Amino acid sequence: MPDVVVFNILIPCTENATGIVHPPAKFDAWLLETVERFGGATVMGVALRGLWFDPELPREANPIEDHNNWYKVGVQPHRVDELREHVQETARSFGQKCLYFERAGEAEFVWDPAHRPTA
Repeated sequence: MPDVVVFNILIPCTENATGIVHPPAKFDAWLLETVERFGGATVMGVALRGLWFDPELPREANPIEDHNNWYKVGVQPHRVDELREHVQETARSFGQKCLYFERAGEAEFVWDPAHRPTA
């Protein structure tokens, strides 16, 4: 069994409905909360350009360009649903219809034998 299940999470820099840019402090607070809850996270990139199609908008309004912060979070297998709920709340908090939540794979921790946990 893997030590962690790894997920990629993209959070847009702007609110979906208003286009208001989220302040860096909001992302910092989210990152710290995520690390406290799940034990770690990595910022993979910030303000990365993306394009997507919104089927609720007229064809001429697409594609939509946005910029996203990309995070990698690994959780113990039994906490996957808890992370999914956290991401749902993140979508709500950041004013998004949805967030990109990709199960990226599994990972294990390879320890220096002198520091390997006993349990």
